[in-house]
Amino acid sequence: MASPAGHGQRADELSIELFTADDQPLVRLRYTNEVGDGFRWIPDRFVVRLRPRPGVVAADRLELRLPPGWRVLPLSEPTAWLVFPAGLPEFPVRLQLVTRGQDRRCPLLIQDLPVDFCGRNRFDPHRDRLPWANRIDDLGEVEPDPVHFRKTFRFALGSQRFFQGLYREVVGLRRLPDGRIQGGLCTGLSRTALARALGWLGGEISLREVVLVLHGRQLSDRALLAGLPWFLLPSPRRAYHAFVRDLLTRGWSDRCFDLNVPRPWRRDVLQALLGQGHTVVPYAFCQRDAERAQVWVYDPNLPDRAAETVVTIDLVRDCYEYPPLAVDGCRTTIVAVPLAPYLHGRTAILASVASPFLQAPRRLLGVLVVSLLGLALFAFRHWSRKR
Repeated sequence: MASPAGHGQRADELSIELFTADDQPLVRLRYTNEVGDGFRWIPDRFVVRLRPRPGVVAADRLELRLPPGWRVLPLSEPTAWLVFPAGLPEFPVRLQLVTRGQDRRCPLLIQDLPVDFCGRNRFDPHRDRLPWANRIDDLGEVEPDPVHFRKTFRFALGSQRFFQGLYREVVGLRRLPDGRIQGGLCTGLSRTALARALGWLGGEISLREVVLVLHGRQLSDRALLAGLPWFLLPSPRRAYHAFVRDLLTRGWSDRCFDLNVPRPWRRDVLQALLGQGHTVVPYAFCQRDAERAQVWVYDPNLPDRAAETVVTIDLVRDCYEYPPLAVDGCRTTIVAVPLAPYLHGRTAILASVASPFLQAPRRLLGVLVVSLLGLALFAFRHWSRKR
């Protein structure tokens, strides 16, 4: 964008051009961790030139204004500056050229810089993918196993009833008599792949067993409580910023994205909670403006297409798109819970209480779910205050 230029020169006659320090044209700036351990600007300095040079404005009256924290040095040639970017990019990343008068400064030109803000997690979808896709042809039929159940939970109310009820509905992959496939293990596959990539699994383990255990842990009290704020205050934008913040502060993230989670005000929220939801591993992101960001994900349903499976976040409307699922990104949200509740959640009190009512009439189920959410919110707030 450009502001009207004064002193007899039109804004469309002026432009800012970018060059590298060795005088090569610079198309875009990048703030990324893809080269080296931490985030940094590439290049770390660049030249700004004003074209054409405004002959009616003395060079010593020109001032280049930069984003906060950036530094600038004037070069020997007129209307050229050496700029050192610093800090996080805040979109739009904007340069402003002003003329200094006796008592005021007049804008001569405003231009947004082309900036790529991109980062990668430690997870590599080609190196760290598991040997199975989330398909019955790969995994075979999966039925609940008491041994895996005991490794998943130390304590649940009415454990046998819970095992035969909600646990069986969640931890299973089977072919129905009519040929349809019921169930899936996307949560276990995604979180196992991420935990292994981060080095959080022991050496002598059965990956398949870990998949089943972590998939069942989505019913643990810790996982439900950790996901509750994301459900009650739905925001794909917040999930994106949480992932980016992890990479900026630690260089890695242990969050998975649970996509297609219904927003709580939907009329069909109960059916959606029981029938929707798909877990993926975010491993890279890129943002080029204030309106939109892209997050590349490892999808256990499509492990060979990691370069194509992209979640697009609408940062203005707080919605998202994920074409492989054909989600309604304004009626569903993204839950971005880290690994710890799944690795260490060993009780299932809330889920085991809910299990007997799964086949109850909708009104009773609604009362139960609301009651459980209230109890969980109370417990979460109490736990947060203690911390």
